[in-house]
Amino acid sequence: MSQKRVAITGATGFLGRHVLSALRTAGRRPVAVVRDAGAARRILPDDMEIRQVDICDGAALTTAFEGMDAAIHLAGMVSVNKRDDRETYRVNVTGARNFLRAVEESGVARALFTSTTSAVGALSRPEPGAACDEATAFNLAAEPVMYIQAKRTAHEMALAAAEQSRDKGTRHVVLSPSFVLGPDDINSNTSELIDAIARRALPICPGGGLNPIDVRDLAAAYVSALDHPDPAGHYILASGENLTLKEFIGRVAQLAHVTPPRLSLPNALVIALARGAEFIHPGGRLTAAGARLGRYYWYFDAALARRDLSLRCRPLDDTVKDTLAWLRDKESRTPKL
Repeated sequence: MSQKRVAITGATGFLGRHVLSALRTAGRRPVAVVRDAGAARRILPDDMEIRQVDICDGAALTTAFEGMDAAIHLAGMVSVNKRDDRETYRVNVTGARNFLRAVEESGVARALFTSTTSAVGALSRPEPGAACDEATAFNLAAEPVMYIQAKRTAHEMALAAAEQSRDKGTRHVVLSPSFVLGPDDINSNTSELIDAIARRALPICPGGGLNPIDVRDLAAAYVSALDHPDPAGHYILASGENLTLKEFIGRVAQLAHVTPPRLSLPNALVIALARGAEFIHPGGRLTAAGARLGRYYWYFDAALARRDLSLRCRPLDDTVKDTLAWLRDKESRTPKL
């Protein structure tokens, strides 16, 4: 029996590489759909089939999906810098629209669309018992942050496709991961925070909260979502750990054998400082939008994924230890100037 072919956009990303590996382990034949084939060949396994396509080219994306049994959309852009607003919208909304159209036109049987818990909602207070789930009403529509609004627009398009697909055509499933952690984060998506804590380079302890989940556990859930005979239209993929940032930083610092930052500032002051920093250095990482989002508690409940997709999350300490070990190994292999 021939292997089922699965196209993956964003295959060179942090989550993309782990999903690709999980698919190969499960006996699938993944096909990487990437913007830069040359860069992909330097990152991905030598025997990987690669198709070079810009996800904002709808016709080319449809052609890339021809002959595929399934497709997974992982490509996206994460930025809260105003300078990136146009590109953030183009990649996250136009790219999403093209993906949804391409899977229908190419006849793909199952499509997994990666959204984000940022498009689901957030809490204004640290109340784990009130964690957001698939039924939560979106409460961030008034936030003037292009990333949030673009991802929500794409999220709604994907949810509509999932609802319609229960009756005919391609079966769509929307997956919303929380804060993704783990080793092999070569682009420093989230390991940068772990590294900053371990190096004692984090000057203050921010407010807000998060739900960390291991990238390897996420990848396994993606395979389950492909295999499920009758999946729901939307799954939140999160761990059972809803933590304040102070608690999270404390856990990481303890495992890294360092002292966590003690200083914390009121949210209003953090936002004001971020505005000033953004004015002085518009292209910098400290932004008012990022500070605004940092005041929320991104707490989520993945009960549905645990039931349907057998989502199992390893202990956070294991994820942090593995990430710290990977960072140490990465540093040891980096040439010293």
